[in-house]
Amino acid sequence: MNKIKKLLAFIGVLAMCIALIPVYYAKADEQASISISSASGTVGSKITVTVTISASDVIDAASVPVSYDNSIIKPVGAGNSGVVSFALLDASAYGSNESISMQFEVIAAGTTTLSVAGDAKISVNGERATVSSSSSGKVTAKAPASYSSDNTLKSLQISPGTLSPAFSPDRTTYNATVDADVTELVVSAAANDSAAKISISGRRMDPGSNTTTITVTAEDGSVKKYIIYTTRLEDGQEATTEAESKTEAVTEDASQAVNNDGTVTIDGRKYSVVKDYSGITIPDGYQEIDYDYNGQKINAVKGIKTGLILMYLESEDGKGGFYIYDETAKTFSPYNTVAEPEITYVVLPITNSLEKPAGYALTRFTMNGKEVQVLMDADRQYCLFYGVSSLGEKGWFRYRVSDGSIQAYSVVKSDTANADVKADNGKTSGNSRFWLMIVLILGLIIAVFIVITIILCTKLAKVKKVFNMASKDGVDLDEYTEKVIDGYAEDEDDSYEELDTSSDKISYGDDKSGKSDVEELKLFDVEDDK
Repeated sequence: MNKIKKLLAFIGVLAMCIALIPVYYAKADEQASISISSASGTVGSKITVTVTISASDVIDAASVPVSYDNSIIKPVGAGNSGVVSFALLDASAYGSNESISMQFEVIAAGTTTLSVAGDAKISVNGERATVSSSSSGKVTAKAPASYSSDNTLKSLQISPGTLSPAFSPDRTTYNATVDADVTELVVSAAANDSAAKISISGRRMDPGSNTTTITVTAEDGSVKKYIIYTTRLEDGQEATTEAESKTEAVTEDASQAVNNDGTVTIDGRKYSVVKDYSGITIPDGYQEIDYDYNGQKINAVKGIKTGLILMYLESEDGKGGFYIYDETAKTFSPYNTVAEPEITYVVLPITNSLEKPAGYALTRFTMNGKEVQVLMDADRQYCLFYGVSSLGEKGWFRYRVSDGSIQAYSVVKSDTANADVKADNGKTSGNSRFWLMIVLILGLIIAVFIVITIILCTKLAKVKKVFNMASKDGVDLDEYTEKVIDGYAEDEDDSYEELDTSSDKISYGDDKSGKSDVEELKLFDVEDDK
């Protein structure tokens, strides 16, 4: 009985302890997702952007901040700070899927992305919901046909320093050098069209190479960039001695990667390799070939004399062009050419493996409207580029900045291991090879003529000897074969017993006069053989 009482007492105490434990009702976290619509319109028109909220239960209220480019669109009837709130306030009318719309006015041409900015507050079934996903929208603002597309500069100056080459509205890249004490580059730029806008970045000058970009946006939204590559000298270094310094190290121009889907990424931009060249103009001097690229059979073009392999790459925005494919490094480089009246040159990348002359600095330069790597001299009157000509000559070429003339350039090592540079005119070199070929052909003709003359003289001497000796011995040569006559001619002791002359009947050939052939042959006997 005592044991039963103790057991009941224990159960009672345990029940009291359980009753004192507070009870919490756990609720599952509420979820919500946000999507923003896209729209397009012309400048001056109004567009509607919609934010849609999808929740796991009934939506009580919502406030979603959305960011946008306030230079392209602005909310109708609200402030234009660059962020606007899409809100739901009337809790009695909402379900689990709700949309909120807002009007914007298009104020300039261009493209802007609308995305959730900051913390979106959404209440679902009395609880704060977690935003599990959100998608952005895009507004494309088009310019009216009357808007100008002029995005060029009419003037560009820097201080201190001087642009090289001189400014031209169509030239987009320049070079400059400033002293070691210059920390900021002053840029003065004026647009050709007053409706265009100009922005400048990269004015700060650090020791070494610097890049300043002048962006011109036309009234219709089209953009053009002018770039200045400025070298800030080191302390104690003078601009006039730049040519005496060593050529700076050269690295590959672009970082590249081949993707699993067959595309190639160059400098962060993805390109696809075009396999069908229908409608694509193949450069002069190249022919279409079948090529094995990464295990796939594709179309490519190959230079008849240059030997270069070109492939057509197309970016995601639909723009494309030919690129040079390096079969050894398996990399691409832009197909850039410069031309003279008779010869075209393909500009190739400058790599570390190339032997380069001293006194030149690596920089970028615009040739034929395209930016390429070159070695520039201190006076910036000439630059060297590595390439291959349409004649198949590969190596360094010198480009004169003032008139665009091009000469072949050779790098020759001296005994002191210093690079000595010599320039040769390509046309003169071609003429020398032409005349050398003419001399070789004439020499070959003369040699063949001498050999033929010697053979004929030998034959004539043998015939002369045969007839002279046959005339002495009364032998009619018409009765014997050429082989026997040759043996007869080569008999050293002039004995002709091998020939059968015992026959009473001697053939006189075509002579029907009855005269002895021996008598006639004696008439042609030569005094030297007597």
